[in-house]
Amino acid sequence: MPYITISHATSAVVDLYYENQGTGQPAVLIHGYPLDGRSWDRQVPALLAAGYRVITYDRRGFGRSSHPVDGYDYDTFAADLDAVLVHLELTQAVLVGHATGTGEIARYLATHGSARVARAVFVASLPPFLLRTDRTPHGFELSYFDALIARARQDRHAYLAELCHLLLEGDEHVAEPPGPGTRARLREMAAAASPRACAAVIPTWITDFRADIAAIDVPVLIVHGTRDRFMPIDATARQLRALLPRASYTEIAGAPHGLLWTHAEEVNRIVLAFLAR
Repeated sequence: MPYITISHATSAVVDLYYENQGTGQPAVLIHGYPLDGRSWDRQVPALLAAGYRVITYDRRGFGRSSHPVDGYDYDTFAADLDAVLVHLELTQAVLVGHATGTGEIARYLATHGSARVARAVFVASLPPFLLRTDRTPHGFELSYFDALIARARQDRHAYLAELCHLLLEGDEHVAEPPGPGTRARLREMAAAASPRACAAVIPTWITDFRADIAAIDVPVLIVHGTRDRFMPIDATARQLRALLPRASYTEIAGAPHGLLWTHAEEVNRIVLAFLAR
């Protein structure tokens, strides 16, 4: 299986598992928590059919990549993404992130620049800032994240099972109701995450990305579901749009956090239309 061995001065050596399919302009898909590269199963065929070279990889601590004890911060995540782009010698790449993966995009572009990147897509965005403050009243209190960390440490399997259920919980009449196979697939991916990573990634969700967003200089698409319970749209996508007024922006009514599966055809259509411009 293909791996990229990565060594950073501030973290352990890790092997990142990746898949590289097709030819054409590269599209790098960066998954959300607590899943892995297989979470893009409903987007990869559409991108390949449209003539893109599609690269997915498993974040450190998740899926088939190494499960180190450290390196769970956005500077390291962005450095890992940079290592993928450099190793595969990618240019004019499209970065497509889901949830936690959108943080990689923001920090990567702010830290490493856009020389290798043509466009960026934020699906169910984490940025700009999920922590509730006087100036960001739509986010979550710090105690909410502390409770998630405690649950992830105390009973990881029960915590992940509930998380996977909520990923798919949107309006009653979702576009593509997820069946037992989809739910089992998500639980399988979540179970592959390391116990350390499950808890260690949660504090990264209070990262303040507002300075990173200000540094973005490529065309951006923002896609978000109005029923996203993990990244509430008022705290995330709508605030991100305010910071990036020139970005293309689409809200999908009733879609949950897991809109990659419940609204896959709509997401694919929106993303491909943006990339074709």
